[in-house]
Amino acid sequence: MNYKPNVFLTSNVFREIGDNKMINRDIRKKIKILWEKLNNVSNLKVYNGRFPTERELKDQFEDFKPNILGCHLSHHISSKLLEFSNIFAILTSTAGFNHIQRPEDDNILIIHTPGILYETVADYTIAIIMANLRNLIDLHNYIWDGEWTSDDKWDLDQNLSTVINNKTLGIVGLGEIGKEVVRKLYPWGLKIIYHSRTRHLEFKRIYPKIEYKEKLEDIFKEADIISLHIPLDKSTENLINQDLLKKMKKNDLLVNTARGAIINLKDLLDLLEKKEIQINICFDVYPQEPIDAKTLEKFKKIKREQPNIRIILLPHNASADADTRGKMVILFLEDLIKIIKSSEIDDLNNINLIPEHKKKLFDKNWRIYKYWNQKLK
Repeated sequence: MNYKPNVFLTSNVFREIGDNKMINRDIRKKIKILWEKLNNVSNLKVYNGRFPTERELKDQFEDFKPNILGCHLSHHISSKLLEFSNIFAILTSTAGFNHIQRPEDDNILIIHTPGILYETVADYTIAIIMANLRNLIDLHNYIWDGEWTSDDKWDLDQNLSTVINNKTLGIVGLGEIGKEVVRKLYPWGLKIIYHSRTRHLEFKRIYPKIEYKEKLEDIFKEADIISLHIPLDKSTENLINQDLLKKMKKNDLLVNTARGAIINLKDLLDLLEKKEIQINICFDVYPQEPIDAKTLEKFKKIKREQPNIRIILLPHNASADADTRGKMVILFLEDLIKIIKSSEIDDLNNINLIPEHKKKLFDKNWRIYKYWNQKLK
């Protein structure tokens, strides 16, 4: 192949993660091999840092004129930046892709890394559910802050919490992560109900005791624990609003390891502040990240005034298992090389295009056609 595309990666993490000793040696070795291949088939440029500004990205687009862009969740890619660029494909080392603002023509291929992080996110989800049910964070802080003294005697009804096996778990979104949560918790014998865009009949044959709820509001009425596992799009933004939140029972638990903007945070905070609902929460994601000081102070005030409410706030860390992150980079680099080596539309069938682009693969006039024509010259 004579013609090499310009590839710009918005972070040096894609390269440096191959040296991280927390990651399995075989995974690190594969990452290094893929880097060598990528250097051979492209004109590669890597941003010297982790988080370029919009101005820095604009400068790179003007000076380097990349054809392919690689990014991750913390890199907001605006449609204005892409509209008049030479970009024909964007790869993101994430399952979600709402940080990429697609141009009006939507003719730039977007590739993501699904099917890797579901196990670690499900594991993390269960961990924070258990931490909340048993009040582990507050109990830790109780000792950490020096409140456990000799005057505080052990008593039979002190620091009571609850176990999970007498709860009803409601799962919103039975995709890869939602299903993995079911697989892990099903043997525990708790009742599991779910709401999804489609009924999963084959999955129910394997796990016959799970119950489908056609109406989302039924999950919020019946479940003691509600765990969100849906993508963020126009139909799900602010989906969890005051109407649904008001249906939750006192001491119910709301868990979000999906996307922050799924929950109408203003509605939630207003209801908690006014004591119209008294629910526990475990959040790993937020509409704006990092969480802003004003929002954090509201959560702290709620906790001070209603200490029995259990609040666990975590910094978008559910997929932060070392090997999982390494595997995400492997898939990212593999697909990047496949895109570069492609020469026709059929070559894209084994690449992890986002679902919407996969459906329209043969129907749109993609920018990549121009790249293929240049390769033939």
